Parts: sequence; C-alpha cells; structure tokens
Amino acid sequence: MTVLFIHGAGANPSVWRLQTVHFKDSTAVELPGHPNGSGEVSIENYAQIVEHQIDEKRIRNPVLVGHSMGGAIAIEIALRKRELGALVLVGTGARLRVHPDLLRMVRGNYEEAAKLFASWSTSNSCDPVIKERMVGDLLKVNPKVTLGDLEACDKFDRMDRLGEIACRSIILCGEEDRMTPVKYSQYLHEKIKGSELVIIPGAGHSVMLEKHREFNRALDDFLASP
Repeated sequence: MTVLFIHGAGANPSVWRLQTVHFKDSTAVELPGHPNGSGEVSIENYAQIVEHQIDEKRIRNPVLVGHSMGGAIAIEIALRKRELGALVLVGTGARLRVHPDLLRMVRGNYEEAAKLFASWSTSNSCDPVIKERMVGDLLKVNPKVTLGDLEACDKFDRMDRLGEIACRSIILCGEEDRMTPVKYSQYLHEKIKGSELVIIPGAGHSVMLEKHREFNRALDDFLASP
C-alpha cells in the first residue's frame, strides 16, 4: 500500500518529515501554493487536486493520512466513494470552524499570526524548536494562501455524511489539541463505522511532530492489522 500524507492549512510536505523517513512506500503531497504558486479556495478543489495526483501516479488503493485541513481533504475523497486502502484522520474534524482572531491576524499581521498558529498547534510542553520550525514553515507560504486555506476550513462541514464512509479508518489526535479538540475526534469515531480512535498524551494539534514515535507506532499497528 502506498501511504499519502496530506498536510494542513498554511503548511507544506515537510510537516511529515518524521513519517516519510519511517514509512516505506510513502509520499507527502504538496498542495498548490504550499509554498509555491496559488492555493485553492475550497476543500473540494483541494480534494480534486489530490485525486488527480493519485491518478497521475497510478496509485491503487492509497492510504490517505490527512492532518487538520488535510483530514478534511481526505474525508472529502472518501465520500466520493474512491477505492482507498485506508483512511487516517489526524487532528481534524467533520466541521472545522476557525477562530475569528486567527483569521483577523492572518489578514493584518501574518508574522504574528504564524506565531499564534504555532502556539495553538502545540502543547504547553512542546520543544521550542518544533514551534520555531512551524513558524518558519508558515512564513514560507503566501498569507493569501494561508487565509484561503483557513476560510476553506471554516466553510467545511460533513457532519451529516460521515456514516457514508465505508473504508477502514483510524482517528488520531493529541490529548492537548486546542485547534481541533479531542471531542472532534470522538465524534468522527462515533460516526465512522468500525473506526479506531487513538488519543496520544502530551501532544497538541501537531501530534505527528510532537510525539512522532508514538504517532508512527500507532499508524504502524493500524497498517499491520487485518
């Protein structure tokens, strides 16, 4: 199985650097505008782009691993009844309302917004180096692209359609996630039939960076299970 990692709003493929070196036959998708070019304005458009990449690379039954906005993209693809090896939803939700303060800061002071974004995306005990790298990655992306991402997330809502997802699924989140709290993952788990739920202690929204060993182990176990 080929594992496709899909990054979140304002991020880029490097957010998965601790996963792509661990998982064989895996790749991190680079969404348009992250960091080069123009972004999209809806989750549906991003989903079409990822599907095009899947077809272009002739990947059969991919395992989609989506973080935050990337999780919304993965949900959208799964709802299109595409044949998937599995669905892995990380720090995401069926509805992704964005705090007005963050939207306002992205419009007015992108550097400060990046710092706030990084702060809200990590736990209180997070290594400062991880936060610094996150801020640096966010600043590589055009503010208009990040704003478009956040506005796309704010409009996303598939709460009433989760029961249509039929592929094998796991939901992972950090116990201290402030961007998409644990209740979001619990809702996904309740509504997606047969799904698994793993809550990783000591991690915030960017669980795959803060607790990469625990995250990779949970994903390894899931992929190895029948």
